[in-house]
Amino acid sequence: MQNNRRPVFLDRDGVLNVDISPYVSSLSQLEVFPWTVEALTILDRAGFDIYVISNQQGVALGITPPEELDKMNQAIQDMLAPHGFQIRKFYYCTASDAENHPWRKPQPGMVFAACEDFQLSTKGRFLVGDKDTDMECAFRAGCRPLLVLSGVTARGEARSFPHPPEAEFETLLEAANYIVNAP
Repeated sequence: MQNNRRPVFLDRDGVLNVDISPYVSSLSQLEVFPWTVEALTILDRAGFDIYVISNQQGVALGITPPEELDKMNQAIQDMLAPHGFQIRKFYYCTASDAENHPWRKPQPGMVFAACEDFQLSTKGRFLVGDKDTDMECAFRAGCRPLLVLSGVTARGEARSFPHPPEAEFETLLEAANYIVNAP
C-alpha cells in the first residue's frame, strides 16, 4: 500500500520548543511553545508526516545526557498522543562541530537518513528551522527552506544568509498554515 503522506522536516529547539543557552539539556528545561501542538496537528491533518532533525552537540560536550533526549522525545510524543498522531521519527546529530559529522547541520545527512529509512523524496518538501544552518541544510537536501523567528534569528537577519529562506514566520503555527496551503 502506497503512503500518500508527505514529509515535513522540523528543527527542534527554537521551532518546537524554547531554545535556551547553552542547550536544552534536560526534560525539566523543555518548554514547548503554546502553538506547537496546534501547528503539528494542522500538518498531520493535512497529510504530512513529521520528522525532527536537530543538532544536539550538548551530548558530545557532556552537557546533555543521551537519556534526556529520549525523555524529551517522549514528552513531545505524549503531548501529541491525545490528538491521534506522533512525530514519525526524531533524528539527532550528537557530534560536536569539530567532528564535521555528515549528519550535523548544515550537512543534510539527517534528512537523507529519513529519506532512506522511509523511502521519501525531498523534492518540493519543506524544512522548517530557526537559523542559517537549517536554511543551508534545506538547500543542500533539495528542500524548501522556511524560517521561524521563535528561535535565534531576528527579523531581517536572513537577508544575509548564504541561502535565504523561501519565507519567514513568527511561529511554527504560521509556517504550518503556509505549508498546508502551498503549491
